[in-house]
Amino acid sequence: MSELELRIATSEEDVLKALVVRGIVFIEEQEVDWKGEIDEFEKTSVHILGEAGGEPVAVGRLRFFEGGWAKLERIAVRPRWRGKGYAKEIVAFMLDHASAEGAVKFKMHAQVHLEEFYGAFGFRREGDIFVECGIDHITMVREDG
Repeated sequence: MSELELRIATSEEDVLKALVVRGIVFIEEQEVDWKGEIDEFEKTSVHILGEAGGEPVAVGRLRFFEGGWAKLERIAVRPRWRGKGYAKEIVAFMLDHASAEGAVKFKMHAQVHLEEFYGAFGFRREGDIFVECGIDHITMVREDG
């Protein structure tokens, strides 16, 4: 059994923890400009926080759209906690939560090197490579309905 505890970030403290993890992974490690990482959707998104031993280590963000769509975003695991399956756990949690909220179609902008990882969840590539925040991405979709 995993030591990762996943939950929807409902308090300001939990959202702050999620933003710290994203800062470590995206801003520091991947050198994304903070203005590209923290955007106008922070207050209207569902933030998912994963903690191990009380330490914030994994995050994701969900946004919902008309037509049964949910977009998975900002999925990250801090470097020291990689290789434990936490990314799989957080993606499964996000899909379960989005489905429970009525989503039947899912999309994401995935970093190109993660195509196979998300493919294992039923996502398929759609379209060409594009650059987002200086990193090559692809659009990936999954339709359950």
